[in-house]
Amino acid sequence: MDFSTAELMAVTISQELRDNDFTAVGTASHIPLCGIRLAQRTHAPNLWFVYGGSGALNSKARQLVEMAADFRNLEGAEYRTPLQDIIDFEFTGRFTCLFLGGMQIDQYGSMNMVAIGDPAGKHIRGPGTVGLAFTSTIPRTLVYMQHHDPRLFVRKVDFVSGRGHDGGERLASYRQPWCKGPTWVITPLATMDFETPDRRMRLRSVHPGHTVEEVRDQTGFDLAVTGPVPTTEAPSPERLKIIREIDVDGVLRR
Repeated sequence: MDFSTAELMAVTISQELRDNDFTAVGTASHIPLCGIRLAQRTHAPNLWFVYGGSGALNSKARQLVEMAADFRNLEGAEYRTPLQDIIDFEFTGRFTCLFLGGMQIDQYGSMNMVAIGDPAGKHIRGPGTVGLAFTSTIPRTLVYMQHHDPRLFVRKVDFVSGRGHDGGERLASYRQPWCKGPTWVITPLATMDFETPDRRMRLRSVHPGHTVEEVRDQTGFDLAVTGPVPTTEAPSPERLKIIREIDVDGVLRR
């Protein structure tokens, strides 16, 4: 293939974005950031995004950097919004979707960034809840994971940082009425959604070079499969050209 898995993921992410979306990315978000900027240059010119702690609105930075608060993200930005406004956007549902992930994700889309193992005993400590608490106030949560194996995709997370679908029962006291919870998941192997009666994770497409059996083997729970599973659409030459104009250092190709 003449494209990398990360480039495929970025193109696939772009196709999930809408022309009127308002979204944000955080640290280590090279893949969704490329997807957002690709969408802006193709089918969603009115899409807005904030680059994390830098506050840069619609950054045109020439490099994909590691930190969301890096001053280089301000390059070409249309505006710089203060952190308190970003928090306000998150709590009030102004953002239409957010890209989130974690150390674990379970079959109903709950995510964990706090600890793997018993927090009171032996465990692996994570960075904390970070932005996952906003799964209760954002209309759509798009989950991206940079790995896919049974240690990450577990039947039940060890600690709930961002709440999923709770077996199909929405908690009215927890979620705002406009919040749909996690709607879509992408990994280096496949895409998933929650379009099942009990809102359990379902295999939606498998990336080129991988199989349904491989994806199910690398998932630590019974991944729902309904009917034939298509292959994720490969990036077109036109979209790859745009991606590589955005990613001038070839981070996604590596």
